[in-house]
Amino acid sequence: MLGKIAIIDLLSRNKVHDIFYLPGIHTLPISECITSQNMNVFMPRHESNMAFMADGFARTSGKTGVLIVTPGPGLGNVVTGCMEAHGDNIPLLVIHIDTGREEIGKGILHELVEPENIFRYITKKTFSVRSSDDFVPKLENAFRTTMTGRKGPVLISIPYSLLEKEVSFQCTAETDSTSLGQCHDLSGLESILMNKKKPVIIGGKSLMFEQAHPLLDEICRGSSIPFLTTTSGKGIVDEENPWCFGNIMQKGVVKEIVSSADITIAIGTRLRDVDAKRRGVKIRELVHFDIDDTWMNKNYPASYKASGEILPFLQYLRNIYHGKIFGWPLIELKERHLQERKDLRRKFLGFQLMHLLKEVIPDDTVTIWDLNLLAYWAEYYYPVRRQHTFIMPRGISPIFYALPAAIGAKLARPGMPCIAVCGDGGVLPAIGELSTIQKYKIPVVMLILNNNSFGILENYMNSTYSIKRAMDLHNPDFVRIAASFGVKAKRAKTLRQLKSIFLHYVTWDEPFLLEFSGSVFPPPWRA
Repeated sequence: MLGKIAIIDLLSRNKVHDIFYLPGIHTLPISECITSQNMNVFMPRHESNMAFMADGFARTSGKTGVLIVTPGPGLGNVVTGCMEAHGDNIPLLVIHIDTGREEIGKGILHELVEPENIFRYITKKTFSVRSSDDFVPKLENAFRTTMTGRKGPVLISIPYSLLEKEVSFQCTAETDSTSLGQCHDLSGLESILMNKKKPVIIGGKSLMFEQAHPLLDEICRGSSIPFLTTTSGKGIVDEENPWCFGNIMQKGVVKEIVSSADITIAIGTRLRDVDAKRRGVKIRELVHFDIDDTWMNKNYPASYKASGEILPFLQYLRNIYHGKIFGWPLIELKERHLQERKDLRRKFLGFQLMHLLKEVIPDDTVTIWDLNLLAYWAEYYYPVRRQHTFIMPRGISPIFYALPAAIGAKLARPGMPCIAVCGDGGVLPAIGELSTIQKYKIPVVMLILNNNSFGILENYMNSTYSIKRAMDLHNPDFVRIAASFGVKAKRAKTLRQLKSIFLHYVTWDEPFLLEFSGSVFPPPWRA
């Protein structure tokens, strides 16, 4: 078959129905091909935003996000998206339609020598198709690699000249792309846990699968064990469970739980510096289980470590703890934890704003967050009740993420409400995607926090150097910008006004933009 057909065939066989694609002169054969296929193609206004759309789609759906890019600047514009996906283990397939390698050195259009080398350290793997014979095998290998083992982005470069040429088609045997292999020998685990009196469990993103919830409920509720998460693990279980205390970075009760535990069992988390250690999380003794051993002993030494499939490990842990009850006073701890939140709500605008948002949006809303002051409060304290509904970019922490990622997230979960929570500094470079939202009628709600500055940097400059207004921004009228795209919008200056707009104007079945104008407030770690 022709190369362009082979690409569509691979996607169809792997049940990929949604792709993100910004065309160029080199990719026109694909444009011609996909018009006759049963496939949803979404064309954004910029490749950087496109990568975040595919990222949001992947995080929310649990599937590989697929994007097709042109050579030269098109490829260069997805670097940040690949960095974020690589840093947070998000499966993306970047299909790069390349120039002709035989013409390199002559000054051809979009000329780059071995452009996949740019992505060497920000993808799981890169592939370069050299001939019609390796076209299909490499394409299939690239797709499989995104989901095999530790998930992540994969780049494949395909010469545009092969799109209109016949390629050798040999369909490889289907494999279970989610298989991680069996657990390592766990026989030594029970002896480590045997005499411990106060275990605590920390869950990360690799624990985010449906079967985990009932097993954790059996372990933690049944044996009276507190459960905590990293930021990426928010939503593994309903945080309103009496045995779940949310993010490990919190102070107060959570810090007390972690510091007094005589054994910490970390499951499906890398325990990166940014996830825990940077926020002062101290662990006395550690059992660390993850999908591989890449991150073992990096920030916390482990008394016991193993890797492999998460589900068998959970089942093994359930069997070890069956019938045992530990001395954690979970009811008392939960009451104190809730009281801490009430105290924070009385004192801090950031918590008040986060609490209001939780009150006015449906429980099953998918929330997508830029890195902004409200997002940090949510990272610490927002109670997430369902898996894959709290999306925050913590791979390399880009600030231009929420609006485009929300587009992808809404496409992945069309039956669930979706809101992008953006800072004024983070939303402006992505505001052109209001065009994409309107073109494809994607009912994303956008909340823009406008403090006319890079708020977190302003807070640091003021508190650290006593310099004010160094991070001021000159912003446009976001409400009028939305109106110019045909998107309904309202502005609020008080919490009461914001609540009223949510309750009386937001329907969740059409795009809507809310701008909240307010001042810079402190982040949660200064509370």
